[in-house]
Amino acid sequence: MAAETTITDDAMLKLLFIRHGESIGNREHRMAGHSNDGLTPEGQQQCRRLAQRLYQQRWQPSHIYTSPLRRAVESLAYLLEPWSDLLSPNLPIREGATPEKPRWGHAVTASNLQAKYTLKITASVALQEFQAGVLTDLTWVEAKRQYPTLCRQLETSKDWVAIPNAETPQQGQHRAQNFIQQLLANHRNGDAIWIVSHHWIMEHLMSALMGCDRTWQMMIPNTALFEFWLDCDRWLQTGMAQGISDLWQIKRFSDGQHLNGQSASTSSS
Repeated sequence: MAAETTITDDAMLKLLFIRHGESIGNREHRMAGHSNDGLTPEGQQQCRRLAQRLYQQRWQPSHIYTSPLRRAVESLAYLLEPWSDLLSPNLPIREGATPEKPRWGHAVTASNLQAKYTLKITASVALQEFQAGVLTDLTWVEAKRQYPTLCRQLETSKDWVAIPNAETPQQGQHRAQNFIQQLLANHRNGDAIWIVSHHWIMEHLMSALMGCDRTWQMMIPNTALFEFWLDCDRWLQTGMAQGISDLWQIKRFSDGQHLNGQSASTSSS
């Protein structure tokens, strides 16, 4: 297999979508939704492996967007660790003192990451996972016990079954489309952006970016990458520009190469 190359082309807007590392909910097969579960030890290791891969490629972000949920922000904390020397503010250190490596634990937030790094880090609720309503944080066995009629409908119907207090696929499509539109309006060629999010909403984000009118089911292992390069200056052009593939490039699609030799969770949330 050929060695991966360093990113170079400054004439394009580069987008790197990253699913968070394995969470406690993933490991326990829970419908995590908006619950604030953290990473498992394996999830932390997945993020460390990805962090080293991106650092070796010099895939340095100029801007970062993240879901505010803990499993996403905690993943981002690990991904940024190799970049500390380059992206941390040049603060004076007391004579004789050595800088301490932060211990994020359960306290990690986008705000305290922003205080540590110089680049702009934005927590966006548009990147949160599916709002699972009454099924939030339940395993399927627990859900069937608590909501037998609802779960029987979900198992037998191919159509959307309304889950109390949950969002609909159309709502997911809408927030994904709005995020992509704002992203492209607020950035320009030469920007390199990380977007850290979750399985379900990433399916909608991929569909929105590629201009699909339907959402496709995708296998997205924890810490998988989707990398797109596009010419932001020509994004709104119609006609011939839309058919020139050099302007819109998919570099990686659900890439989990750094997970080789390690089990990869493909459960949602």
